[in-house]
Amino acid sequence: MYKKVLFLSSLWISSSVLAFDEVEVTPANPQGWEAVNVRDDAMVEINKDQPLFGDGSLMFFTDVQTSGQDKADYHLLWQQSDVVIDYPQRTLGNVSALNYAWYRDSISTTTAHFSPVFRLYFYDDAGTADLLDDTAGFLIWEGIYNSYASPLEDSWYLLDLYNDNFWVYVTLSPQGSGAVQNYNSTLNDWINNNPQGQPEDPQVNLTANTYITGVNIGVGSGWGNSFLGYADTVRVAFGTNDDTLFNFEVCQTFVPNNNPDVLFDNSFECFK
Repeated sequence: MYKKVLFLSSLWISSSVLAFDEVEVTPANPQGWEAVNVRDDAMVEINKDQPLFGDGSLMFFTDVQTSGQDKADYHLLWQQSDVVIDYPQRTLGNVSALNYAWYRDSISTTTAHFSPVFRLYFYDDAGTADLLDDTAGFLIWEGIYNSYASPLEDSWYLLDLYNDNFWVYVTLSPQGSGAVQNYNSTLNDWINNNPQGQPEDPQVNLTANTYITGVNIGVGSGWGNSFLGYADTVRVAFGTNDDTLFNFEVCQTFVPNNNPDVLFDNSFECFK
């Protein structure tokens, strides 16, 4: 099968690709990843329809019957405790690499710039016992704000997001929730330049010490019409010793502990 892959970052073709730990995410062993926010006119699953490097990828599909019901996300939250920060070294200032791959199928009829969206969950503790003075939300990468207003269809894009633009959606803050309408700021800008949105938007003050608590890939919510697309190879790194690439596959390719007796992973189509 012919497959077009656009390598748009030197990271993917340099020796630095060997630095990360690869984790296979499969239906039988999702490694903490899960589908969330899946509404009536959308779905997300790992399947074999459009594999990238192995036998699978993460598929998103929407077919709008009711406005606003075209949403599906797939996420990993590594922050689980309500008492302490589980990974205090995973901060915005320590982010050292961000990558993922996405694909938009030409069967899609929604607006041309829509593709799977990359989000980082963030959290800032105001230092009191009152949660209402804390700030939480998403740092969001979208193609339209990063020169992908009309991307090629039926092609994989393998992207380095580290120096790209992110906007912010606040889910919790003293000013309430909502979008911070500033779409041209990099992660470094959010740390050092304190960008803000429109006067009515929530105010944020992200710093190098802002905690990153998870990662999310998603589509939809108000896109309109239909969308079919895929995502894969999600990489998030903090410094040099905490660097993971999540590879979405249908069948497990790594044999645990080199055990030849492990021949399948609880799925009929994964018998070896």
